[in-house]
Amino acid sequence: MAGQNQFVLWSVVAAYIAIVTLAGSYYARYIKTPDDYFRAGSSIPWWAAGIAIYKANFTAYTFVAIASLVYVDGLSGLLLETGPVFAFLLAALVFAKRWRRLNVTSPPEYLEARFNSGTRKIFSILGIGTTFIASGTRLYAVCKLVEAITGLPLLWTVAGAGAAMITYTMLGGLCAVVVTDVLQFIILFLAVIPMFASSVAHIFAAGSWAHFVALIPAGYGSFPHPEHGRTLGWLLAFWASYLLDYNGDWGVIQLLCSTPNERESRKAALLATGLALPHAFLLLGPCFIARVLWAREIADPRVMAQAEVAYGHIALKLLPTGMIGVVAAAMLAATMSTLSVAWNVRSTSFVNDLYLRFLRPRAGGREQILVARVAVALIGGTAVGIAIWIALASSGLFALAQSLIGFVVIPIVLPMLLGLVVPSARGWSGTAALVVCFAFACVNQFFYGWFGLAQPLPFQNVVVVSIVLGCAVMFGSALAPRSAAEAERIRELYRKMRTPVAQRPGNLELPAPVGVIGTLTLIVGVLVAVLTLLPQHAVDRWMTVGSAAVLILLGIVMRRSSGAPPAPVDSEPCIEFDSR
Repeated sequence: MAGQNQFVLWSVVAAYIAIVTLAGSYYARYIKTPDDYFRAGSSIPWWAAGIAIYKANFTAYTFVAIASLVYVDGLSGLLLETGPVFAFLLAALVFAKRWRRLNVTSPPEYLEARFNSGTRKIFSILGIGTTFIASGTRLYAVCKLVEAITGLPLLWTVAGAGAAMITYTMLGGLCAVVVTDVLQFIILFLAVIPMFASSVAHIFAAGSWAHFVALIPAGYGSFPHPEHGRTLGWLLAFWASYLLDYNGDWGVIQLLCSTPNERESRKAALLATGLALPHAFLLLGPCFIARVLWAREIADPRVMAQAEVAYGHIALKLLPTGMIGVVAAAMLAATMSTLSVAWNVRSTSFVNDLYLRFLRPRAGGREQILVARVAVALIGGTAVGIAIWIALASSGLFALAQSLIGFVVIPIVLPMLLGLVVPSARGWSGTAALVVCFAFACVNQFFYGWFGLAQPLPFQNVVVVSIVLGCAVMFGSALAPRSAAEAERIRELYRKMRTPVAQRPGNLELPAPVGVIGTLTLIVGVLVAVLTLLPQHAVDRWMTVGSAAVLILLGIVMRRSSGAPPAPVDSEPCIEFDSR
């Protein structure tokens, strides 16, 4: 890559990191209470919450692992990534109103009301602990991909992106997280829409749609694909994991509880569903198209061995230099969204479920905010350290961590969700289901030889067995006796979930997200406009001009539409748990 082009790409990524960091610094001055920091005063509008929910649940794995699957297996990978549609729809129909009516500050808070205090403590510790490994591996993955596209040194990217996320999450709390999520959503689609359009244009430049279909390799455009293990059972197992992961994700729950009322909570989930509809084909369609059109070049065995960076190679082929930098920033944005939400909700859990509960029950508001910010710094710093360790060690830790993260999701999430819909489950059943599912996962991963197996069970089998075991424990526990106090506590919890509740926004002084997002979008648009000064082909220049114009116009419209915060909504008394 020419030195000038490389400098441009580095500059685009650096400018993006600087812009998202501004959001945290801006909102820090408006954070007055713990509720402002943890839940943005329950004033996040549905459209911002919906975008944040959608955006926070795909990371570099979409552009690395799933993109490589599409690159190698074609239609199987595209169908796999349609799973979020069903997950978000389930949230809108079933879980959104339940979580909003419970009005929790952190998900483990609900676990004490549904199960017992021990369950709350165990799930809090596990939820925070797994974040270290998950965040470190995700940060490493995206920075590795950015390195492949831009040539930006891996360790510099890890350190810079990590420092930015720690700064804006630590200073601005959930407000900053949501604002940056929406900005990252805009940047992401600024990159992927031109890339998708360019790949479709190449179909007709090469001939016709019929000609393109004729070029599709045997098996690449069909499903199921048993030769590669892509069966209906495999697809359903992945969809089931999406249903559990997204609906039990602490960040999603926190966002649903941070809207003004349950109606907006459900609208947020429906918006995430709508955004997920074109998700697979819009983001990953270029991988499919490129593999078909440039079969000799891209299907070369040496290139196929590097399938995890295929998306980056395709971007280099389809987009002008400046827009490639935007693609790199968009990929970075995808992971930064997920990690910032995760760090915010884990810091919330640390304060609400551990610090206030067991260490300092009488801690004041300022102390809670300070402890939460320290927790973000420690969680984020540890994640950055793990990412750097993986980069320097060049060991198999990355693959092992992905495996560990995969089998931790079901043991933690399944009891949480079943507790919302199975009133007969006993107070001890949540911890018991976690232990049973986790024990099975450990045996399958490390001790499969004891059962005469040559290798661990396939992923789809693990998902099915784990779900069956967890459900058996939860439903089976109904056969055990329970005390009158426990029965009354669970009845009260379910009464709350049946009672509609609207909540008045807590801090009307918080700046409306639309105005802040508009300003940041306008800044990004001006920076993209500067890229038109680079030497490039006419088509590439018009693509850059169009992207800049859309951003600038969108920024102006959003700034003009921002005004005074909406008037408070008259509501019934808010039902809350005692967080201590």
